[in-house]
Amino acid sequence: MKKLFLSSIAALVLSTPPVAAEPPNNTPHALACMKKYGFTYAEWRAYTVPAEKAEPYRRCRDGGRRS
Repeated sequence: MKKLFLSSIAALVLSTPPVAAEPPNNTPHALACMKKYGFTYAEWRAYTVPAEKAEPYRRCRDGGRRS
């Protein structure tokens, strides 16, 4: 019983996407915002963009989005 429970938890963890990960965002608007703040899409995907560039980029990228 314990083995079944542990394997169920493991399957759930492995099948759930990471919550904190951002999806690829290579729309023309997002790429323009990246250019504005001085980094490339490859740098963004490699998580090498410093916070002082990432936060204003996110505001620019999400500026027109309504939830």
